[in-house]
Amino acid sequence: MFAFQISGDSMTLPDGTGLVQGAWVLVDSHDLFTSDGHVFAFRMPDGSLVAKRYRLLGGRPGMYSDNVAYAPQRLNADIRNQGRVYAYSVDGQAWAFTKYRAWGRSS
Repeated sequence: MFAFQISGDSMTLPDGTGLVQGAWVLVDSHDLFTSDGHVFAFRMPDGSLVAKRYRLLGGRPGMYSDNVAYAPQRLNADIRNQGRVYAYSVDGQAWAFTKYRAWGRSS
């Protein structure tokens, strides 16, 4: 397991909740089995970590933001799955489990 801090608002839900700027996420690096609708940590080519929902994009693996202002991105060989995000904390004290999210918007 490892933790990292969220930077940006791409995973903030319309009501202002979710994985907000500054929140911490807890990642199980042994759970690499991607499953539609779950949040995973991905290492980008520049070495940064992002938390995104996994979903197929045009029949290929993709990363989706919970904030609809951000377009989905296809996964490629330069982006590495680091594990499933199991929990998050906004204040570093209280932790909540991340939730599966069925996909309702079109891609």
